[in-house]
Amino acid sequence: MTFDIWNRRYTGSKYKLSEWIVDLIHTNCSGKSFCDIFAGTAIMSKQMLNSVEEIYINDFLYSNELIYKAFFEQKGFSKNKLLKYKKIFDSLEPNDLAENYFSINFGNKFFSKNDAILIGYIREYIQSIKDINKKEKNILIASLLYSADKSANTVGHYDAYIKGKKISDTFSFELINPYEYESKKIHISRKDANQLAKEIKCDIVYIDPPYNSRQYWKS
Repeated sequence: MTFDIWNRRYTGSKYKLSEWIVDLIHTNCSGKSFCDIFAGTAIMSKQMLNSVEEIYINDFLYSNELIYKAFFEQKGFSKNKLLKYKKIFDSLEPNDLAENYFSINFGNKFFSKNDAILIGYIREYIQSIKDINKKEKNILIASLLYSADKSANTVGHYDAYIKGKKISDTFSFELINPYEYESKKIHISRKDANQLAKEIKCDIVYIDPPYNSRQYWKS
C-alpha cells in the first residue's frame, strides 16, 4: 500500500512543521488525551498518536471525515479484497468507458479527459460494490481521493484549475496505508468545533482554524 495520511496536496497542511509542533506540545503540555479540533489533513493526530492514549479527530468536511475513518478507524478489513479491486481499476481503459458526471464536469479542467473518465467510473463502481464492509469502502474512496490528487491540475484546493496548459494523463489508482492502533481510543467526528468543545473533556487541544470561510462557518 502506498499513501500515508500526509501524501496529499492540502493548503495549510502542517506536515513540514509537525515535528516542531509536537516538540512544543511535549515541552509545554502534558496529558493522555489529545483533540485535533480542526484536523485538516490530520497530520497532527498521526504525529501525536504514539504519545497519548485517547484522541479526538474532528473536521467539518465530509471528505476529511471519510479519510480519517479510512486511516484511523479501528475496524477490520481485507487487504486481499482491496488489492483485488485495485487490480480491476488498474485494468481499466478510458476509451472503453462512457462519459460520466465527473468527466463531464471536471474533464479538461481539473483533470485530463481520460483521467476524469477513470476517476468518475471508479467512484461509481465503488458505490456499487456489494461484498465490502464500511471500512473497506472508506479505504477505497480515500485511496481514490489521494490518487486523483496526484493527477489534479491544481495547486492545492479545488477552487480553480490551472488554465492555458496541456493536461497529461497521469492518473494511477494506489491504495492508502491504514493505521493500526489497537490500544488507542480514537474518536472521529464531523462537527462544528464550538459544539464539539462542549461535548468532550481533553487534556490537550490543538487549534488550527481554517484561514478562510469556505465550507466551515455557520451563520
